[in-house]
Amino acid sequence: MSDRVRISNNPTGDVPAPTVRAILRAVRDAEVLSVAFPRLRRALIVDPRPGTMNYPPVLVATLGFGAGQETAAVEQVRPGQPPSAHSIAVTWGGSTRAFVEQGVWAAIIARLPAGEEGTTPAFAQLQEAERGIAPPRATARTPFGH
Repeated sequence: MSDRVRISNNPTGDVPAPTVRAILRAVRDAEVLSVAFPRLRRALIVDPRPGTMNYPPVLVATLGFGAGQETAAVEQVRPGQPPSAHSIAVTWGGSTRAFVEQGVWAAIIARLPAGEEGTTPAFAQLQEAERGIAPPRATARTPFGH
């Protein structure tokens, strides 16, 4: 079963403290966590469960829209892993900078077994995707449609 916390915020700034607290609870409580970054069309999948295959516990997947997409993303990046009994999906409405500065990334790292590889490259993929998004352009218009 998947719980969903959906909160949308200014995509370029910080996230309000109550939202961060809710996401930090999800990080603490989830067996498998999916953090959607809608602007980036990516999801950060955190799956630290031990498995028979050697996959990193933090992965980036293309963000799908619709029910069950988090489960499908985990199955895609970790084939053979049994479904999670308690997965939680959250939406991060802020920047990757705020994700780090507001402590969510550190909380995710703290959940992982010591010495896990693959966490930094996954987050670097999100940061690179964010750098590739052009800011909205202002359209200049002449007064009164001239």
